Amino acid sequence: MRAQLTTVVAAVLGACLLVLLVPVLVLARLDGEQRALITAVQRAQALVPDAATLPPGALPTVPMADGLSVTIYLPDGQVLGVPTPLAPEVLDAARHGRASIGRSGQVDVVMPAAGLGASVPPVIRVAVPDDVWERTALRIWLLVIALALALLLAGVLVAEFLARRQVGWLDALGGGAERIAAGELSARVQPGGPPEIARLGAALDRLAARVEQLMDAQRVRSADLTHRLRTPLTALRLGVDGLRDRSAAARLSADLDALSQAVDEVIRAVRRSEEPDTPAQADLVAVARERVNFWSALAEDTSRVISLAAPEQPVWVRVRHPDLRAALDALLGNVFAHTPNGIPMWLLVRASPDGGGVLIVDDAGAGFPPAEALWPGRSGGGSTGLGLDIVRRIAEDSGGGLVLDRSPSGGARVELSLGAPLAED
Repeated sequence: MRAQLTTVVAAVLGACLLVLLVPVLVLARLDGEQRALITAVQRAQALVPDAATLPPGALPTVPMADGLSVTIYLPDGQVLGVPTPLAPEVLDAARHGRASIGRSGQVDVVMPAAGLGASVPPVIRVAVPDDVWERTALRIWLLVIALALALLLAGVLVAEFLARRQVGWLDALGGGAERIAAGELSARVQPGGPPEIARLGAALDRLAARVEQLMDAQRVRSADLTHRLRTPLTALRLGVDGLRDRSAAARLSADLDALSQAVDEVIRAVRRSEEPDTPAQADLVAVARERVNFWSALAEDTSRVISLAAPEQPVWVRVRHPDLRAALDALLGNVFAHTPNGIPMWLLVRASPDGGGVLIVDDAGAGFPPAEALWPGRSGGGSTGLGLDIVRRIAEDSGGGLVLDRSPSGGARVELSLGAPLAED
């Protein structure tokens, strides 16, 4: 933008200088010619009193140092000075008192030396070659052009200074907007500059402050909601402890423990959002094995088989351990909730060539509806869409993504790609 403003100013200023420069140069050339004519007339008039009495050799036979060529034609036909031929009609007219001032290839002045008492007066001729007076005009041209270029340069420098100052305010405004967009809601623009830019900066500061207030209010509401969940969880635990079927009580107690852990993680996530970001990483292989073991009890009760294929070495991904557990639980829970008992599932874990890892969950069920295949992570099918949306957000936050497809057995396939952990400084 700064370059565009400077270019526009330079173009406009250059056009204005050009409009003024052309007539000035033409006038300078005319002025040079007029000065040459005046000099020639003055030199001729200065020779009038002595023209008839000058001895031979009194005048130089070559042009003088200033470029003037002086010639005197005496009545007896003798020529003094530069031997330049003169047309007979011009010479005759001058002897009859008619002077001629003009140019024929050069500035030329021819006049009679009248008033000397002779019937036929001498004729004086002073000529100035064009290259003599054009050199004077050229010096004026160069001076005028140099002055125009200096004015143009000064105008461009002033325009660059003003444009840099204006664009500087816009750069500061853009930098503040980038910081706010990056999540630094406490950043402020400190508006300044022209009134329009200052108003925009003030509006951006008010927007950031409002978003920060809304985020703070949302954190408070989220923390309050999760804390309120502890009361019904405690009541449920008391009810489970009172069950006579100890096997069922143990399973429900394990489910309550998992739910309590989820609530605790929500509270911790809310608190983490109030603190600076910390590096996140987890071993995808270890978490996959942990969650398969956790779901194996339910798989046995529902006559399912869970197969896991994973490398021996860790596969580190840029996801916090609780978030990765929640993602796997959502994927496995969807299979249990949306396929009949006895449907097997397969988990595949592999490392990505460029860092991070990939988790593939296949089942032998009916597969995803067409809408889900077209819009990954979105569904009108209740918890399936919500669970996949959570998984999608976790994957995208790590730098990866979520892809829904059909498994080799004809069921659903969820391919979760997760980015590599960030290198610590």
